Amino acid sequence: MLRSLPNPLTEEETARLRDARPAGPTPRPTAGPVWVQRRVSSRGWIAVAVQRVGVGIGHARATVTVEEADGTFRIPRAGQVVAEVARTTTKPIARFKVRKPQR
Repeated sequence: MLRSLPNPLTEEETARLRDARPAGPTPRPTAGPVWVQRRVSSRGWIAVAVQRVGVGIGHARATVTVEEADGTFRIPRAGQVVAEVARTTTKPIARFKVRKPQR
């Protein structure tokens, strides 16, 4: 989308629209931790919310699950925490699932 424009209809015209419904309540943020998936690069790095996190070259090309809670990113793998770093960005997490690379 390049830009958004204001609604050109008046309130009377929008009231007469067929099958129109008012919008529901705004979604509330989740109370619990957020889980996302990332694929570790060939050099052992992942990126979550524009923040680079070093996982280790031993985990290269693996898919890891990242938990975002309490201002930290925790990366568990095989029953133990591989990395835990403080969150330094305020950007929201936009992607939640990882895509496999196309060959």
